[in-house]
Amino acid sequence: MILDATEALMIEKNGSGFSIRSLAERSGYSAPTVYHYFGDKDGLIDALLEERVARLADQLEGIAPTGEPQDDLRAMLMAYFEFSTDHQTFTRLMWTLSRKGESRMPEAMARIQSCIESAMERFGDSGDLGPFDTNSAGQILWALAYGLVSLRMTQPDFNLEDSLAERALDALFLGMAEMENTSQ
Repeated sequence: MILDATEALMIEKNGSGFSIRSLAERSGYSAPTVYHYFGDKDGLIDALLEERVARLADQLEGIAPTGEPQDDLRAMLMAYFEFSTDHQTFTRLMWTLSRKGESRMPEAMARIQSCIESAMERFGDSGDLGPFDTNSAGQILWALAYGLVSLRMTQPDFNLEDSLAERALDALFLGMAEMENTSQ
């Protein structure tokens, strides 16, 4: 209940601009209880980020390989994009430092990274990377996904097509395959 109330306040305040007192009122738990379980506001936010990002990790881990590595990788990148744009408050916070100067990146991101890296390796093994090695192709795909999320978050008034992420990934995959055809 405390984490759900924290999430609601963070969305309302567009970040961490809420007090533990307002959280206590919202959740029905006392401020000392919140401090007991989470230490401080940073601990509370970190716990919320970990729990919510773990949901995305669970989702990605549940994507069974289909035998089509490009489709599998695309599905994972789209799930990341949708999560990040649907949970912009969390995404912004993950990209910032805590008041103590520490990274807010939840440990569950390592699970996400592992899933995407495994899918990327299978894609690389498929021979559809064109002239790219797996590392370079992974960096290019990540730059595209990160850029799309950033654009969605920082330019809310910019009219992005609903299918922009899918079309951009498909164009990049097509370009990689086309480069393979022209490099031979």
